Amino acid sequence: MTSIKKIAEIAGVSRGTVDRALNNRDGVNEDVANRIRSIAKDLGYKTNRAGLALAARKHPLKIGAIFPSEGNPYFEDVILGMRAAESEYADFGVSISLKTTKGFSTSSQLKMIDTLVDEGVQAIILSPVNDLAIARRIKDLLSVGIPVITANTDLEKSDRLCYVGTDYFKSGKMAGGLMGLIAAGRKKRIVILTGSIHVLGHNQSISGFYSVIKSEYPNLSVVDVEETQDNSDISYELAKSLLTSKDCPDAIYMTAGAVYGACRAIEEAGMAGKIILLTHDYTGESKVFLEKRVITASIPQDPFQQGYLPVKLLYDYSLDKEKPKNDRVYTNSYITIPESL
Repeated sequence: MTSIKKIAEIAGVSRGTVDRALNNRDGVNEDVANRIRSIAKDLGYKTNRAGLALAARKHPLKIGAIFPSEGNPYFEDVILGMRAAESEYADFGVSISLKTTKGFSTSSQLKMIDTLVDEGVQAIILSPVNDLAIARRIKDLLSVGIPVITANTDLEKSDRLCYVGTDYFKSGKMAGGLMGLIAAGRKKRIVILTGSIHVLGHNQSISGFYSVIKSEYPNLSVVDVEETQDNSDISYELAKSLLTSKDCPDAIYMTAGAVYGACRAIEEAGMAGKIILLTHDYTGESKVFLEKRVITASIPQDPFQQGYLPVKLLYDYSLDKEKPKNDRVYTNSYITIPESL
């Protein structure tokens, strides 16, 4: 059985230094501490998590969070999950500073990250814009000991600790399969309303959707893709224009937020039940439109867990500096129709 003495011998430090490093106590150079933890992990040494949790009370963990939640009711449940985890771990010194943005601006997100760093956060939960500048910032944060978990949408080729959220390609495939079943072999012209081409998850949903209709449903064709910026005023105008044009589509697939605006336009045009509308939201607003059959079906994506799990994972990481077992922690996706309410 591996002992602290053995780890100390390999690391070339005292047993006291090993004990402090493994229990996240002060007085150890961070590079030395990381080397000690790496040796301990390689040797299969298991720290006393109860002891680590008790020690954590003396070192509060302040987490920063940045979500594009302004004007987007989907994030209400994400934030609810995050606050539930904050309350659960409050006795262990966990607190959260939340910053919000409207839409998907790289500069706004970078500014919010800088604000959180100035506040002294030790970790960040981020719903990132898919931009290299954000990836570089995440790498810089990690270099100064601030781990980042991406939530709700991911950022590939970044040094984030892990991703928590939907398997968007899979949920897009679910939407494609559902559209094919509803169409029942009839030709349908589809317009996709996405949030932003600068959000990886939105693009993955579109890719998943395309992959299914191209291989399985040749009767379906996507005639246009428009961005709503998750803004219901924009989605209202886009949907209104589509519904009053001579090329009115047979179906709309919404990969992201701003569902209220599209539903309002469909209702005003008297098209409820006449045009297929598939969404991924299940908010208080969208539930009403699902009940009224303005929304044909929805594929919710467990937003509560998208807020809750990153807090838990960052707290666990703060104890022993071990990365989560899974690089991607997927939340549940399922199909909801009016009859299932």
